[in-house]
Amino acid sequence: MPDITARTFATRARTIDHLGREQIADCPTAVSELWKNSWDAYARNVRLRIFSEEAPVAVLTDDGHGMRPQDLFERWLVIGTESKVADIEPVAVLDRQGLPPRPRQGQKGIGRLSSAKLGSILLLISKYRDHGYVAALIDWRMFENPYLSLMDVVVGTGEFATKSEIFAVLPMLADQLASGVAEKNSNWREGQPAVSEPWKRYDMAWIRENPHRPGLAPSQRVLQGLKRLPFRPEHVDDWEGPGTAMLVYDLDDTLKALPPTGDTDLVREEIFTRFQRTLSNFVDPYAVGTRRPEFTYRADIHIAGGESPDKVIVGAEKAIDRMQVQEMEHQLDGVVGEDGVFRGRVKAFGNWVEGKVEFELPKGLSVPERAGSRVGAFELYIASMEFDPKSSTHPRSEHDRYTALAKDYSGLMIYRDDLRVLPYGREDNDFFEIEYKRSKNAGRYFWNHRQMFGRIALTRQFNPNLKDKAGREGFIDNTAAKTFRAIVGNILDLSARRYFGSSSEIRKPRLAEIQAGNRAARAEKEAQKLSERERALFEKELRNAEERLPLLQKEIDQQTQALHVERDGDVSQAARQLSAWRSGLADAAVRPQPSGTARLTGRYQTSKVIADRVSEAISSYEVKFRDAVEKYTAARPAQIVAERVANAIEAVRRQIEAFQADIEKLQREQFAEVRQLAEKRISDFGREAQAAGARFAAPGIGLVEVLNLIARMQTDWTNENREIFGIFVSALESAREQIDLETLASAQTHDLREATSELDRLTSLAQLGIAVEIAAHDLEDFDEMANSGLNALPEDVRNSKAVRDIRLGIEGLTDQLRFLSPLRLSGDKIQRWIDGAEIENFVRQFFAPTLAKGGISFKATDAFRAIRLYERPARVFPVFLNLVNNSIYWVGTVSRASREILLDVIGDEVVIADSGPGVSAEDADHIFKLFFTRKQRSGRGVGLYLARANLAAGGHTIRYRGTDDRPPLPGAAFFIAFKDAELGPRDDK
Repeated sequence: MPDITARTFATRARTIDHLGREQIADCPTAVSELWKNSWDAYARNVRLRIFSEEAPVAVLTDDGHGMRPQDLFERWLVIGTESKVADIEPVAVLDRQGLPPRPRQGQKGIGRLSSAKLGSILLLISKYRDHGYVAALIDWRMFENPYLSLMDVVVGTGEFATKSEIFAVLPMLADQLASGVAEKNSNWREGQPAVSEPWKRYDMAWIRENPHRPGLAPSQRVLQGLKRLPFRPEHVDDWEGPGTAMLVYDLDDTLKALPPTGDTDLVREEIFTRFQRTLSNFVDPYAVGTRRPEFTYRADIHIAGGESPDKVIVGAEKAIDRMQVQEMEHQLDGVVGEDGVFRGRVKAFGNWVEGKVEFELPKGLSVPERAGSRVGAFELYIASMEFDPKSSTHPRSEHDRYTALAKDYSGLMIYRDDLRVLPYGREDNDFFEIEYKRSKNAGRYFWNHRQMFGRIALTRQFNPNLKDKAGREGFIDNTAAKTFRAIVGNILDLSARRYFGSSSEIRKPRLAEIQAGNRAARAEKEAQKLSERERALFEKELRNAEERLPLLQKEIDQQTQALHVERDGDVSQAARQLSAWRSGLADAAVRPQPSGTARLTGRYQTSKVIADRVSEAISSYEVKFRDAVEKYTAARPAQIVAERVANAIEAVRRQIEAFQADIEKLQREQFAEVRQLAEKRISDFGREAQAAGARFAAPGIGLVEVLNLIARMQTDWTNENREIFGIFVSALESAREQIDLETLASAQTHDLREATSELDRLTSLAQLGIAVEIAAHDLEDFDEMANSGLNALPEDVRNSKAVRDIRLGIEGLTDQLRFLSPLRLSGDKIQRWIDGAEIENFVRQFFAPTLAKGGISFKATDAFRAIRLYERPARVFPVFLNLVNNSIYWVGTVSRASREILLDVIGDEVVIADSGPGVSAEDADHIFKLFFTRKQRSGRGVGLYLARANLAAGGHTIRYRGTDDRPPLPGAAFFIAFKDAELGPRDDK
């Protein structure tokens, strides 16, 4: 008889790691999941606060109903709780804390495990209404051990009357966790204690995987982390409960990267931006009026020391709002019914289309009717604009405002029951294939992630089949999700086809009206075609140079080493090679880099470097060849010369004949095209003219009317012919006169583009000056009013940290606005004596927090402190602020040990020097141009331009270090020659 035995599944501890940390897409997604848990707990406010300390701690708090001991032990610590049953059972009225019933956001009961994505160690504290506190200490790294069963992992828990008790017994909670790692009766806090058998096996496996791996083994990492828990009562000073607090230590790399460090770190900036964009619109910002839920969210950074106010990363106050986009020129606003048909309003080019608009389903798409796959009703709101300002109905200033708004808030997001569903709306997510379709035909499909704002609003009640993946990386790809995507895609396609895209019947006349069909618009279009051609030729030439130049250099280097002149044939051969190499270098030349090819900058600069090396190699070969020829006595020198002449003639002949063949081919093609075009134009006009003449036979049509009609037709056609054929005549006449139209047009287009761009930005600067003028006008009154109101508060409120932060913020704002006062268009222009010590103190005070944070040494020599200028402070101080601000950015890219900025005097010039990477020789001639910058983020290219303009207005000059200068620091150095300045020691008498 076979042995039949009933068996059960066994659960390893790693199951928790798979369900939690490894499932969640990234840290911002984990935060959103925990905030959704707070929503389910009927919180009004949630907050993530990162304490920037030596051992940084993240604290996530909410003011929901909190947990009782049985909730923590029987639900929170139980995986896969009965969420479907919980959905049916209504939340008690008292637990709702005065809020209306909320649709439940959690689906699988594993959202709590998202906290493992934030960091390794979690201290969970919760308080239920007027009950006491419950706490649990968890080290998520224990769940990484594949040799542990789930029942072997220990969680330290307890019930407490006050918050302070929890922190007092943290060592005891840590002892509980350590008991799951160290052997019993071992003093795990001393030395390197023995660990249990599963941890020994895990440590050995970890070492075998990479014997040379640095760092502690897994068991020791866990124990070391428990020895120095950094949690303190101050971390939850502003939270008392009811609700839940999560204190996290050994943070995820994303959270570690959020606090500012003073370093110029592009990776950190990218992490910060992604975190901000993911969570900045957590609650539906496009909901109207009373439909907005009572739920605020915030993530901020608390700097150790408490002197600086908290830095807000994301929050409800920083989100976009429907009011900000409701005046945009293109809009869709309506509801998609269960039949998949959009019904609502459409706004195109600033005008609302009359009546209700419907977008029916396309043929071949049917809405599933089965309960398990159907798609229910949802709301849709999208606002957008024309990408090109010249085609937009918005004034340029409005268009610029929307463009700036799009940098942070663009995208089509999805919200379910008012909270955001990730990752939809991120730039790297193309669920509705918006960018994919646009890549096929940008004009026809119109919609673009970078210029559209909006959302789809779902509810779980009407769309239960749109379910999240376990890792919260979007919807499960079931029939409902596919149908939903097809429905939305159809709406986007139809709206583009009918109203916004290049196939729209509305777009063509509206664009013609907007652009007025003038020559400027036509010239712009032709310039665009020329620019596209120039970019294509540039890329083609660059590829050619990349292929040919390295081979050419290698050949020249080899031939240079092998060069020997021992007979007449060696002379002729070397001369032919020199000529061929020069021609090869010329054929591999690349035109100047045109605009719109920034992605090729690195390759272009590399090709220029190689071209310079090839040119130097040719020169080296030529010198060696000349020296060898001078030492050699030719047997038949006249024959060598004759052969060289013949070779040169042959090479030039081949080149000319190649050009001749290309030109003749183009002429034949153009001749055939002109002949066909002329025949068609003559034939078409003949038919239209005959048709117009035939109208004379119709009753009621007079002779004068027909003659006027023919005259108008003739005028229209002759004007069109002048434009069409004039292009060919003008080009041929220019060719006859040997005028290089392409070079001329390219240069003029480039100059015009730069001039237009500079004019636009100068206009923005002028607007800034006007704005500062307006702000400064009533600045003192508002400052006095705010401080008076704060001083009138009760003393206990007045001395609270919140009010101190408000006061500090007001003072900082007014100081910054006062600093901007040099930009004002009017006001006093007082000159006075300024000395170097005053400049040093002004700059040091302005940048004090930044310098300290970045570990930057800022000094001034005695010679600098002793200088005296008779000038306007508004002309001098901004110059030093701009230069030092640039230095701060660039020294942030080098080691902290070598970060220095120095103010000095050399000869008759003042020097601002730093220890950063300096300016490349290629950029040195451009750094003072308006809007030129090499900063990859936050750079505007305005500071140095304004510095030079400010100084020039007073007759002073500024230059960048030259090759003969010897500044005191090795990085960038700017030399300022102040007119009539007193340098060196002075007698104050």
